[in-house]
Amino acid sequence: MTRLRWAILAIVGLVVIVLCVGGIAYYVESQPGGHGQSVAVVITPGESVNAIFNQLGNARVVRAPVLFKAYAEIKGVGVIDAGVYFMRTNEGYARTLSLLTGGPTSLKLTVVPGMTLTGIANQLKAMSGAGLSAASFLRQAGDLSAFHSPYLAHATSLEGLLYPDTYFVDPLGTPTELIQQMLDRSTQVFESVGLSPDKTYHSLSANQVIIAASIAEREARTPAGYAKVARVILNRLQAHMPLEMDSTVRFATSNYTNPITGTQLRDASAYNTYSHAGLPPGPIGAVDSAGITAVLHPTSGAWRYFVLLRGHRHLSFFDTFAQQQAAIARYGEQ
Repeated sequence: MTRLRWAILAIVGLVVIVLCVGGIAYYVESQPGGHGQSVAVVITPGESVNAIFNQLGNARVVRAPVLFKAYAEIKGVGVIDAGVYFMRTNEGYARTLSLLTGGPTSLKLTVVPGMTLTGIANQLKAMSGAGLSAASFLRQAGDLSAFHSPYLAHATSLEGLLYPDTYFVDPLGTPTELIQQMLDRSTQVFESVGLSPDKTYHSLSANQVIIAASIAEREARTPAGYAKVARVILNRLQAHMPLEMDSTVRFATSNYTNPITGTQLRDASAYNTYSHAGLPPGPIGAVDSAGITAVLHPTSGAWRYFVLLRGHRHLSFFDTFAQQQAAIARYGEQ
């Protein structure tokens, strides 16, 4: 065999060995690891594909960025949107590419009726990966001049004006963007149920309607009782009686779980409707359409008192204090 043939065979053999070794390495590197750790990969607008793949390598999502790039070129990487991607170390090429082409992670923020600004901030704090901190949210929420809403004209804070709903939070977004989105949702819903920011209803301004609705929702707890509690609130206001609503004391003292004490009932906060006449200066929680509708269209009645009696599923309503006390004496109060 000539020297040339030996050289050709050697080269072919080397190529085969390289291909075999490379193929094995490619296969091994492309497979997901067994014990990956959670990582967040932040892709900024305009970041190059090479920079993205290097970042995946630095985060140990993929073990060999060069091989992953080859894999992505074969499969077709498409457009990679800016945002936060939650992955795992040693994710595997197929899974990594699927996550990249699927777009950044969406974080869900669920605000329920009655939730306060602090409650919303705590929800953000509990959301792993959210770029918005509870502190930054509350700090920005305190600057009313940064937002626009027809219901802000006479508001003292954003309390009650961030609509209870599920929001998809951009991990790279700002508190201002999120808060304005929630304000816009309130504006949309409030106007859809007939609340105009410059009109009065039952001698209440639009802002006072929202305040009354926040109390009705807290007191009734279920939509079935909103309109009846709203009637009690209106009847007490018209009679110049103190509202004496426990929900306002809880808001004033941040006591949402323990029994209310005598000291708390005498708390000097302007939100305490035991120690101050009329409506408090602002809502005591997030208000939805049902609460607004209840105040705009309360149930007819002369009730001024209500209580949840022992063994009863819903509130009971009474015209006089004596009637209420007689019912409590008979059934007991929950």
